[in-house]
Amino acid sequence: MFDIIIVMVKPIVCAALLLAVLAHPAVSTIEDGSIYEDYVDIGEVQSVEVYQGSSATFSVSATNHGNLCYGGVILKYPRDLPEGITISPVESQTIDIGETATYEVTIYAGENTSIGTYNIGIADNAANDPNTWRDVEVSVLTPPPPPTPVPTEKVTPVAGGIPTRPAEATMETGGIRLTDNVLFWLVVVLGALLGIGAFMRYRGI
Repeated sequence: MFDIIIVMVKPIVCAALLLAVLAHPAVSTIEDGSIYEDYVDIGEVQSVEVYQGSSATFSVSATNHGNLCYGGVILKYPRDLPEGITISPVESQTIDIGETATYEVTIYAGENTSIGTYNIGIADNAANDPNTWRDVEVSVLTPPPPPTPVPTEKVTPVAGGIPTRPAEATMETGGIRLTDNVLFWLVVVLGALLGIGAFMRYRGI
């Protein structure tokens, strides 16, 4: 009887041992994470510059390298963003196998955000994806000074009631500048002198 029990138990023990041997590598693989793949890959992102109190928009691409279609994929960011920096959420997109989706991301820096350079992570939320983070260098800068106003042309006012005459109407004689008014009085004085002289000759003086 005892021999019969041993004979029946042997196959069960062997099966259990075989299952344990086969399962061990799989367990080890899952533990070290090598069974996973980065199905959705975030592309390279250029550094971003944003002024205090303003925003900047840049593009982020995500490519599906897996063998499944992923719907509702959105980008996610760290919860501990630098103080004063906010990132506008972007709408989710469906990424087909081998396709690339482009997201427009807007980052805003408050007026009191400290000047400096920050590394902000961006990842995706695709299913069964390890969410590999991509660092983006964000530089917060001082706003540029306001533009210098263009000076307006200065116009010298002309006194009202005083007509201006062209240069041709002015006569110059012996370095003395004679205007029409002065010339008139010279003619009057000269005529008076001539009249006085004629009168004196007439009287025999």
